[in-house]
Amino acid sequence: MTRMWDRLDVSPSGYYAWRGRPPSEREMANRELYRRIKAVYDENRRVYGSPRIYQALKARGVTCSENRVARLMRLRGLKAKQAKTFKVTTRRSRAH
Repeated sequence: MTRMWDRLDVSPSGYYAWRGRPPSEREMANRELYRRIKAVYDENRRVYGSPRIYQALKARGVTCSENRVARLMRLRGLKAKQAKTFKVTTRRSRAH
């Protein structure tokens, strides 16, 4: 049985120290920002991508960059729905 610290190529004490450490300030800020991103995303029927979500957050007074919004969306698998292309659904009737 392989131990996790062996797989990560670190010492056991280093692994357990890392595991027991509380989340960083940046990680907590990212979690809060993601919560806001998800709210805007859901409010807009999941059609907004990172540029629009960034603009909506900016309008609400949230300070962040568009790249950070895009990175958090990408990491969590949020993607804007693509608009469907127009497709003709009628056919010419045959002349007899």
